[in-house]
Amino acid sequence: MKGPLSLIIFLFLAIIAWWSITEKHEEEQLQQAKSKSYVEIFMNEFEITTMNENGSPNYILNGSYLQRYNDSDETEVQKPVFNLLQKNGQWKISADNAIINDKNETIQLNNNVIMQQQNIEPAITIRTQRLLINTKTQIAQTQTQVNITQGQSLLKAKGMIFNNLTSELELLSNVSGYYLPYD
Repeated sequence: MKGPLSLIIFLFLAIIAWWSITEKHEEEQLQQAKSKSYVEIFMNEFEITTMNENGSPNYILNGSYLQRYNDSDETEVQKPVFNLLQKNGQWKISADNAIINDKNETIQLNNNVIMQQQNIEPAITIRTQRLLINTKTQIAQTQTQVNITQGQSLLKAKGMIFNNLTSELELLSNVSGYYLPYD
């Protein structure tokens, strides 16, 4: 009687030990899978249109490549072209790359940023290396050097804040340049 009881107790303990090891191993695998960073979404040659509260297009974003990681609030964009579509101020903004942050409702454009006014002649063109745009407030700002041209006129400054809703432009420091009237 002692032999079969010992065998049953041994088998019971072996099953419990095997079960606890297997369960912990599966939990570790699930935790490792959750913690690994991977591309959650990507698109080639894309166009995204966002609408305002009234159902009108607010802005359009095009690009050559977009990717977003599973563990990030940021989306990376290559060759972005960002079109602000407000009635009083339409702008086309391009750059080498951008980072969209949905949580903060911002787009950070980087490297060779060109912001060009649309539907006006001569158009205002703003060149800089970095530009942060709040998509909700329509405010674009930078702390880097900006070169602003309109026709033959040129303004240079270190930093700017531009409100697209009010069309107000504030140059922050070291402002220089010249204004030539155009016909």
